[in-house]
Order: sequence, then C-alpha cells, then structure tokens
Amino acid sequence: MRIGIDARSLGPGGGTGIGRYVQELVKNLEKIDKKNDYVVFLRKENFNLYTPRNKNFSKVLADVYWYGISEQLVLPRILASQNLDLLHVPSFNVPLLYSGKFVVTIHDLTLLRFMSKEASTLPLPLYLLKRLGLRISFWKATSGALAIVTPSKFVKDDLSKSFDLDPRKIFVTYEAGNLADKEWDKLGRNVGNVVAKYKITPPYFVYVGNVYPYKNVSRLLDAIKILNEDLSFNAQLVLVGKHDAFAERLRREIVRKDVLKYILMIGYVPDTDLTSLYRGSAAYVQPSLSEGFGLGSVEAMSLGVPVVQSNTSCLPEIGGGAALYFDPLDAQDMAEKLAEILRNKELSGRLSRNGLKRAKIFSWEKMAKETLEVYRRVGK
Repeated sequence: MRIGIDARSLGPGGGTGIGRYVQELVKNLEKIDKKNDYVVFLRKENFNLYTPRNKNFSKVLADVYWYGISEQLVLPRILASQNLDLLHVPSFNVPLLYSGKFVVTIHDLTLLRFMSKEASTLPLPLYLLKRLGLRISFWKATSGALAIVTPSKFVKDDLSKSFDLDPRKIFVTYEAGNLADKEWDKLGRNVGNVVAKYKITPPYFVYVGNVYPYKNVSRLLDAIKILNEDLSFNAQLVLVGKHDAFAERLRREIVRKDVLKYILMIGYVPDTDLTSLYRGSAAYVQPSLSEGFGLGSVEAMSLGVPVVQSNTSCLPEIGGGAALYFDPLDAQDMAEKLAEILRNKELSGRLSRNGLKRAKIFSWEKMAKETLEVYRRVGK
C-alpha cells in the first residue's frame, strides 16, 4: 500500500499530545514496516524535524494550517497528488472535499463535551461558526473513516454511544510515555540544579499541559490554597505549559484568589529539564475533567513519580492501581489527597513503584504495530 500520514502537527510544538503521538507513530512505523510505502505530510515549521530513515518513507510539504479554509480547499489537492491507497489523519479534521480512503485517530470528545463561549477567545459570531465547523468535521471523520483509532477504551465507548457507531469499527491503541527512554535521562541529570534554575522551593507538585477550562486547573488553585492555609502545609504548585490567552486568564485568577505565593507558572520547558522537574516533585497532579489517554500521567509513572489525578474519564483505566484518585469537582478532596502524599512516605513510595510497573505496559512500538494492523485490515 501507499499510505499517507497527515503529520502537520508532528513535534513538540505541533499540538501538544497529538504532536508527540504523530512523531512516535512515524518513528516506530519506520522501524517495523519495510513493505508499505509512506508519504509523510508536514508543514514548513516542522519539515526539518523529520528526516526519513527508511527508504519506504518520503516527506511532502503541506504547509496548510489547521481548521482554516485552505485546509478544505488546498490540502485535498496536495493529498490527491500522491495517489494514496490510504490516508491516516491523527485527528478529526479530515478535509470535507477529500474523497480517498482514510483512517482517523480521535483522541477524545473534549471539544464537543466542553464546548462553550467561556472556553474560547473568539468573538461570538466566529465562535458559533467554529462550533458548527467542529460538528461537521466530527461527522465527516466518524461517518467516512474506514476505521477509527482511539487511545483508550473510554474514548471508544464514548464515540460508539455518541455517534451510534459499530464498535467493531473502532480500535484501541494505547499510547505511552517516552521521557524515561531518552539517552540523556539514562545518563542522569542534577535534579537539584534544574529545580533551582526555575527558582522552585520543594516540596512541590507539578502539572504539565495547557490550561483550557476543562483541564480544571482553576479548581487545583483552590486545592493548593486549602492545602497550605487550612491543612498547614507549605507546598508549591509548578505549572508547565505554553503561554497563551488561557494562561494569561489563569494568571489573573491566581492574583484574584490570592495564591500567587504558592504558584509558579514557568512556561514551556525542554524535555531535558522537564524530566528533572518531574523527578524532583512530590507528585504529578492531573485535575482534568476529561482526557483521552493522560500522557502526562504515564510520563510521570515511567519516571517513578507518584501520580495524583481525577477519578473521571479514561484516567482510572490508564492509571489503574498506580495512582491516587480524587473527585475533580471537590477542591477539598484534591487538597486532602495531596496532603496524603506529603505526610505518608510509604504511600508515596508504593505509588512510585506501582507506577514504574504500570508504565511498562504502554509502548509506542506496540501502538505502531497495532496501528499497522488497522491499515492492513481496512486497506485491502
């Protein structure tokens, strides 16, 4: 087969978790598939991030931004020019005018579940237009795909029920965490130096990701205030993620809630520093109301870092018995679970050991093998 992969989001700057997913998918398919030919479509910004190492792989410039009119009018022509037998789109944004065979990965239904004006920075008319476009895109992706790939059983079940889809059309391919596999991590880094570099004072909890409303970081601010002022601890919360309009909105909320002395927003950090920040923390906290996989939690577990997270969506499925859970709607419960980590070293050690074991069941290579099997099943 001649298989195309829409890799416009490939890389750390290309769409958070989706960018890492695409990067690992392409890298591992190169390792395991010597039979099929692949065309990897990239934008100008990430074109040089990927260099084919398998003679069956080539790359093509598709410098088209997501969700715009050019994605609908220009991208289909670029895709069609490569005479593909099958296209894999790693999100729901399949161009409406694309008529070839395709597979999609739908990571979650968060955009539909938590779509509201408060979760957008757009003016109302543009927000309503975007909302309509998202629903049409989901319809195209779910109805037109030969197969749908999801990163958890939770998302599979949610998709099947929400769109009345045959579950046999949906395939679960768990993702993974890869920070612990990096060569620089095996060589070791001075955690203390990295913690000092960002002016962090232990003990601290770390959260990695964007701060969209459904991520529920606002309620985590309340929990940190309760932890320090009502439960008499002295802990920081370190927020790692890109600076955008939502981060600026959260910054104002931090001041309004008078928790500035407990919070550090350090923006984007390179993976080398991120690993040390994970390792130096008391725990990784995931307060989200909705996730499709929970990449950050698996990254933390793979590094032996205790994980404290929401008891909702896919997170119990992914974390199993290797995480401590709280009600994400209850800031008091969050605070008490964080307090347990600080006061109970036996619990913290057990979560660390269980997390290391749990993380080993997730593998990017296994994900790629299962995805390749999907291509073979539907591309015949």
